[in-house]
Amino acid sequence: MNNTTLLDNKTALVTGGTAGIGYHTALAIARLGAAVYITGRDPSRGRNAQAEMRNVAGHRRVHFICADACTVGGNQELARQILEKTNQLHILVNNVGGLYNDRWVTADLYEATLAMNFVGPFALTEALLPLLRQSTPARIVNVMSAGYTMWKGDLFEDIHSCKKFSGVDAYNRSKYLNLLWTLALAYRLEGSGIIANALHPGTAWTDMTKSNEPRILPASMRGLWPIFRLLQRVGSPAKVAQTSIYLASAPEAGSFNGRYFEGSKHPKDLGTEITDVTKQEKTWELANDLVRTARTAIRVEPEPIA
Repeated sequence: MNNTTLLDNKTALVTGGTAGIGYHTALAIARLGAAVYITGRDPSRGRNAQAEMRNVAGHRRVHFICADACTVGGNQELARQILEKTNQLHILVNNVGGLYNDRWVTADLYEATLAMNFVGPFALTEALLPLLRQSTPARIVNVMSAGYTMWKGDLFEDIHSCKKFSGVDAYNRSKYLNLLWTLALAYRLEGSGIIANALHPGTAWTDMTKSNEPRILPASMRGLWPIFRLLQRVGSPAKVAQTSIYLASAPEAGSFNGRYFEGSKHPKDLGTEITDVTKQEKTWELANDLVRTARTAIRVEPEPIA
């Protein structure tokens, strides 16, 4: 089998796939022969990305869906549209994310970083599990950040950053929760034919990082802003997308489940803070509660995982 047909007859969804790391991930998957759905907020940019990918991939099985990634209902509506458009889904890349200069809340009244990076992917994945199950073997790839190691304090206190807000702190916490959720999900999916893994792609110069301002950092860290900015500027989205592409498509990556990668094809060992099952379960319960009680939630019975 040559590379251009590696994913023939496969279907993928890459959230936030109209620009940056998500764009290059989706493009690579399309070039391997898969039908690919990409999401974004801007219809014009989405249509342009769709056209570019179709041209480079050499087929027309690339489709843009305009989606609201920051609300529970928006993610559930995206899942509904996917279920309408296809009867199979082999690859789900939860790539979309946010890092904000200022605190704001979504229509669910959830702090936006938490909503975009943690609650949204949980809601989307839960809603797509029936389709993933009928398409096995299937893969879930959760894009997170090594910044989780910088989080200090109680993960579950002041979850919406009402008392104090730092963009980076909120981001690091949301990605920490994302990793814990991924491990809990992988455990639940063991033996189902669906695998779930997480990765830190690396820092890159994307629309999100371009919009960052020094106030995303805690006051004590703002002197490091020039270094932080330099690391962002030298990163190539195409280059750092390679780990996402590997986990989504490589045959040998199908042997991994519940593992974490940092810009490499080799999983990284995690400390006891992360592998603590009690903490993973508490994270699962938090996500589940936030989805169930969201103002925008579409009231449906969830697909049982076990």
